[in-house]
Amino acid sequence: MVKIRHRIRYPPFEPSKLIAENIPIVEYDFEIDGPVFPPFRLGKKDSWIVERVIEDDFEVDTKYHGETPQIIDKQRTGWYLIPHPIHAKARNFINFTVIVLLSCLFYLFTTPIQASLGIPTFGTGKIRLGLLDYPILAVIVVPLMVTPIFLRVAANLGDLRRQKSFLQNSPPRPKIDVEKTTTGSKLKGQITFEKIPDDWKSMKVSWRVGILPPARHKVFSALNLDPDGQPPPGLTTALPHHWEKGLDDGTGMGEDAPMEMHDVPGGVFLRPMRIMSSSESSDLEIDGGKFELKSPSGDWPGTVYGGLVRVHWEMIITIERNEGGPLLWVEPLIVEHQEIATLNEDITISDGRTESDTL
Repeated sequence: MVKIRHRIRYPPFEPSKLIAENIPIVEYDFEIDGPVFPPFRLGKKDSWIVERVIEDDFEVDTKYHGETPQIIDKQRTGWYLIPHPIHAKARNFINFTVIVLLSCLFYLFTTPIQASLGIPTFGTGKIRLGLLDYPILAVIVVPLMVTPIFLRVAANLGDLRRQKSFLQNSPPRPKIDVEKTTTGSKLKGQITFEKIPDDWKSMKVSWRVGILPPARHKVFSALNLDPDGQPPPGLTTALPHHWEKGLDDGTGMGEDAPMEMHDVPGGVFLRPMRIMSSSESSDLEIDGGKFELKSPSGDWPGTVYGGLVRVHWEMIITIERNEGGPLLWVEPLIVEHQEIATLNEDITISDGRTESDTL
C-alpha cells in the first residue's frame, strides 16, 4: 500500500481581497494498492498551494484511473458563450464611482474648515429640481452611482437575448480526434464540423490546464466541520439553489456568472479556473482541420480528479461570429503524467468571474 496525502489551499472567490496565510490548508490522507502517478506541488507553502505528497517508495503509473466528476459534464463540456464586455467595464466603473463619492464626502466634511481659512469652495450650494432642493455635488455624483446599475441591466438583457437565440439554434457537436498526450508535450489532433453556419467568420483553438475548486462537502469533511455549521475562513455560507453537492466550493454563489437561463444544466457561461495556465492559440480553417499546439506555460501534472485536488485539462475552440459574440466549444482532455515529480511555484491566480476570463 502506498500512502498519499493531498494538500490544498485553494483561492476562494475574489482572492485579491483575502490573505492566503489566513486560509487553512485542507489535507486528506488515503492509500492505494499498486502503481501511482508521481507527486507534485503547485504554488508556495505560504501562499495558495496544491500538493500531492508520497512518502513511501512507489511504482510509477502515468495514466489517470478514475471517474470524471459531474463538474466536468455540467460546467466544462459543450458549447458556451462569453458574457457581454459591458459587465467588466461596469464593474470597473463602480470602483471609479466609489472613489468620486468618498472624495466628495471628504470635501463636504472639510468645507467649514476651508471656509474658516479663507479657501474658496464650490459645489456646496443647492439646486432646485421640482419642489426639492439638492446639493450641487449630488447632481453630479448620483448619476455616476446609478450608471453602472443601468449598464449591468442592459448587459443582462442582451445576454438573455443571446442565450435564447443560442439555445434555439445550437450548432452541431464537432468531431474531435486527439492523439494521446503527456504533460509538457504538444497537443495534436483534428477537428471536423458537419455543417458550418453562415455567420461564422473565423476559428482558433487552444488548450489549458488549471485547478478546479474542491468539492465543498469534502472540505468540511477533511476539516471535521459540520456542513450546516460555521464555514471555515474563505468559504461562504451555503445558499439554497446556488450550490450542488460535489460541484464546487460554493464560494461564487451566483456572482461568478451574469444572469443565466436555466435551460442548460451548469449554465451557458464558462467559469474560469482560479489557478490556470493557457497555451497560445492557433488559427484553423472555418471548417476545422488538423492542429498542433504547444503546451501551456509552466510545469503541470497530468489529469487528476479527486474530491479535493482536481487538475483539469481542456481544449477550447473559439469561433468568431458576425452577430451574438464569440462562441466556445470546450472539450475535456485526459493528459498523462510525466514519470518524475512536478514542482511549479510560479502559478497565476485569477478572479472567479466569467467576465474576467481571457481566451
